[in-house]
Amino acid sequence: MAKGKTITIRVPEDTVEQIKGVCSDLGESYNFNQFVNQSLGAILEVIRHEGEEIPVPRFAMMARLMRDYELTHFSENGKGKGS
Repeated sequence: MAKGKTITIRVPEDTVEQIKGVCSDLGESYNFNQFVNQSLGAILEVIRHEGEEIPVPRFAMMARLMRDYELTHFSENGKGKGS
């Protein structure tokens, strides 16, 4: 594991609730700290990008695919595409 530092950040309560909601939507794939850490990395990825077209961060793309996969492949009654 990479060496890291613990920091404290202050964000609006609404932002915290939205992040918790997204983490919940992703199941056990991400907890709050992992989500925030990956998000900070994604912001740096966009800032460092050289070129005219700004990329969609890989983390955001992966999280979106995971969320959409769950919605399209599983259903409440167990008769989704994945069963």
